[in-house]
Amino acid sequence: MSVSNPLFRPEVTSALSSQWMGAIRLAQPISASLIAIIAVLIAVALVVYITFGSITKKARVTGITVPAGGQLSVAAPNAGILLTTHIKEGEQVKAGQVLFTISTERQNSQGEITALVAQQLATRADSMAAEQRLRQNQYQEKKQALQQRLANLTQEQTQLEQELLLAQRRQQLAQQSLSKYETLQTNGYVSAAQTQQKQEDLLDISTRLSTLQRSKTQLQASQIALQSELDTLSNSLATDLTQIERAKASLKQEAAENANRQAVQITAAQAGTVAALTNQPGQAVNAGQVLASLLPAGTEAGNAESGALEAHLYAPSRTAGFITPGQEVLIRYAAFPYQKFGLHKATVIDVSRTPFAPTELPQNLATTILSNAQQAINGFNSNEALYRIKVRLNSQSINAYGQAQALKPGMTLEADVMQDRRRIWEWVLEPVLAMAQRA
Repeated sequence: MSVSNPLFRPEVTSALSSQWMGAIRLAQPISASLIAIIAVLIAVALVVYITFGSITKKARVTGITVPAGGQLSVAAPNAGILLTTHIKEGEQVKAGQVLFTISTERQNSQGEITALVAQQLATRADSMAAEQRLRQNQYQEKKQALQQRLANLTQEQTQLEQELLLAQRRQQLAQQSLSKYETLQTNGYVSAAQTQQKQEDLLDISTRLSTLQRSKTQLQASQIALQSELDTLSNSLATDLTQIERAKASLKQEAAENANRQAVQITAAQAGTVAALTNQPGQAVNAGQVLASLLPAGTEAGNAESGALEAHLYAPSRTAGFITPGQEVLIRYAAFPYQKFGLHKATVIDVSRTPFAPTELPQNLATTILSNAQQAINGFNSNEALYRIKVRLNSQSINAYGQAQALKPGMTLEADVMQDRRRIWEWVLEPVLAMAQRA
């Protein structure tokens, strides 16, 4: 019996029989019809999207919330030390109410300058009062003297009138006597010498009468001169008293200004609510430094019905070109992240006709506005002028975790102004359409 030998060794056959690389699978390709259907569906969806879809052009700007009625800044008129703050944040104040007291005292080797100046001003005031009394006394004395002289002249005039009447009577009698003597001389009863003597008497009486009339004229001239001097004296006193009163008024002004240099009281220009206090008593303040901000009455934050707050957006010229009143605005408040609290609608109500230079922006908001603009607008230059866009807010509060959180003045925000809305195919074909219009 013969034994057959295998062609390969058992080890080889065992090694080849083990599929260490896994089982062999034959790939079956996807059906071509399925691929075609999917491609057609994608193409149809793309055509529908291009045909009916639209793109809205947006202008991204930054801004800040401000009271619709404006915000009043209370500034220090002079440099000094803040002595007293008479108000608190959130307090309602009335027009004319004292808000702050600032000390502006200055010292030298002799003491406090304001007190020294006040003493000098008081001395000058006493001197002016004494001068006023002296002028009035002098006027009274001169007036009495002139009135006495005028009374004497009036009496002299009365006596002179009587003498004139007597002289005129004597002249009439002398004339009658002369006429009689001339008749007697004609009849030969008296001599010519006697008649001549009567003529000389008549001439003496006429001369006396002329002298009295001349004295009367001189007396009347003296009366007129005295009355004119009396009137001039009265006008001179009025002028002197007016000058003294003017000097006293100027002195009062200096005294008020000097008192103002010692302590200044700052009052509210109008009624409102204290929004913020920037300094504490004892701190040094500079002239023009803002001490507090007031919200005018009727514009308190949180009053949604009155539209207390509005947004002021600031946009460079390249962004503000197509922004017009009535456009819709979507706002993102920095204090309320839009990822949690969403976007908030508003409406453009006004766009400034001229831009604001950085130096013309509100002093208390300029730094915030420019900083936000640099962060939000690519390529923004801090020296670039900005157009102000006023926006009316649809809501004065934010619904945060189920509670209405009132918006506050000074909140920074970013806004997208909704401008032109176009179909996608119009946007894709815009170059072609522009060239066709030019042709």
